[in-house]
Amino acid sequence: MLNKLRIAILVGAALLTQSALAADQNRTISYLTSWGLPHGARADLENTKVDTFLLSFGKWDAEGNINSSDKIIDIPPYNPWSLDNNAYETWTTLKLDHPEKKMMVAFGGQNDEIIWSYITSQVQREKLANSLVNLLKTDYPVYKKGLKPEEMQGECLSKDDKGTCQMNHNQKAGTVQLDGIDFDFEKAARLTPEENNNLLKLSQRIRQLLGPNSKKMLSLTTYHVGADPIECSTADSKDCSYVNSDHSGEVLPLLSKSKGVFDFYNVMAYDAGHNFKYKVAMSNYAKALGDKSKLILGTTINKQWAPGGNFAESKENNLERAKWQAQNQYGGFFVWTLGSNTEQMNMEHQVEYINDMRKAAGDNSTPAPDVDYTAPTAPANLQASVSGKDITLNWQPSTDNVGVTGYWIYRDSRKTDATPFTTWKDNAAIAGVEYSYHVVAHDAAGNRSQASETVNAKIVQDEEEDAVVHPHAPKGLTVDSVTKNALNLRWKPVNNVTVTKYHVYRNGVKTATTANSELRESGLTAGTTYRYYVIAETAKGVQSAASATFTAKTSDDTVVAPSESDWKTGTAYKAGTVVTYQGKKYRCLQSHSSIETWNPVAAFSLWKAL
Repeated sequence: MLNKLRIAILVGAALLTQSALAADQNRTISYLTSWGLPHGARADLENTKVDTFLLSFGKWDAEGNINSSDKIIDIPPYNPWSLDNNAYETWTTLKLDHPEKKMMVAFGGQNDEIIWSYITSQVQREKLANSLVNLLKTDYPVYKKGLKPEEMQGECLSKDDKGTCQMNHNQKAGTVQLDGIDFDFEKAARLTPEENNNLLKLSQRIRQLLGPNSKKMLSLTTYHVGADPIECSTADSKDCSYVNSDHSGEVLPLLSKSKGVFDFYNVMAYDAGHNFKYKVAMSNYAKALGDKSKLILGTTINKQWAPGGNFAESKENNLERAKWQAQNQYGGFFVWTLGSNTEQMNMEHQVEYINDMRKAAGDNSTPAPDVDYTAPTAPANLQASVSGKDITLNWQPSTDNVGVTGYWIYRDSRKTDATPFTTWKDNAAIAGVEYSYHVVAHDAAGNRSQASETVNAKIVQDEEEDAVVHPHAPKGLTVDSVTKNALNLRWKPVNNVTVTKYHVYRNGVKTATTANSELRESGLTAGTTYRYYVIAETAKGVQSAASATFTAKTSDDTVVAPSESDWKTGTAYKAGTVVTYQGKKYRCLQSHSSIETWNPVAAFSLWKAL
């Protein structure tokens, strides 16, 4: 009896210690998706005010084995040129350079809801708890190019024929670890009290294995109605954030018993339409938990399900929500998502959007100041002129209520420069390449205008210049194989002079240099079109004009359901698709991949009877 009591006291002390570590208010959290994450995202993420990233998504099997979407937490094979995992390279290098930013893995979500059936026994929970703790203690190698010898960790990984270390190749820059685990605790069907208890026991066991001095984090993500009164599933009242949901009050048992277990709680307060009462939802969670500082208000910059059809929340409302939670002493906000985006926002625009929300929230939960949200007008009458080796842009000035600070210049949809004037000269344009340009204005408050119209321009290439023999422009650029995330590029060798290297440009940005007339481009996004051109260079540094631009698209192996068919499992359904199930017709409300428990009758949020 004494030993059992001592163990209980020690466990309780460990949980209280972890709770004390969680007093960090006004967090800014975002899911970072492996899918849709572009190359070059690392540079944009340098500027984000997000302090905690939820790497999406992980799952486990009945034996406690762990894997993740697109292998985002799998250590890829070493490659001196380019790791075959863009998402891994992005988060590990970001973490190494910014150790203050937290990297957590989000486990679950509706696509992987089967994982909750694998923690029903003490044996299963023990296997999984050990697997998750080992995951948090894993040292992930970080690879970088251009390191100085003193910055390299360990032995040289790539040498030339003379044994000289190739510092322009990937070398090990260090190691990083994951900071924690988020349980995205949701199902299409209602979560049961037993499932609540199973997750609680798993989380408590992880805390015990980590020990009282661990700085690793655990968090819980749940539906917006999870703390509503159970009666809200059938009847409305002032305490209901939403009515007629099968999930009302489903995590109340877990909330009341887990105060010392989770560092913060994500409330998915966005997927219920324009009239969802998010303030009521947060109040219900606060009553159940008894600690507002641990509650995170969920927001989205992507389309979500809503009665009457999917919709994207307005930026004005998202800014107001971020400000509201801070003024009311909640724990911060999180955003779905960075990476994949339904609103055609590139990574830079997503980062700026979330940074604006952070600005609205203020710091340290102090009342947010009045912020100017009025954007400048778009630059008008953009024109491009070519003179010699320069391309010059001119446009009419934008107007703004507090004045325009300057303009950002985009070449081939990527920001390349900034200027306070209404004229700009592209001194880096390469002859023979057609570029597209647009301009965006910004003001002192950081508001950005809509983009100007797009103009195209190209410098006429000159094969011969003075007495210097230039390499011919590479020709015959093509691909000999295409997969979901890779392309094999080939071109004809340039033979009018001796060429020592070729520079490969993707979407106007140099992506690799090779001595061969071929290159494997890996880590690409499925079903995406890329524009390539190649420039040859001699040993004396004389470069050719660019090759003709070649357009290539990665394969997309997504299974698309017929426009009208019988409902089947294992099928990727798109919103609007009509199916027949048990003799009745249903329309898909939200794109998803079907599993046995998501049939049109059970998954009321995904299908509508016709």
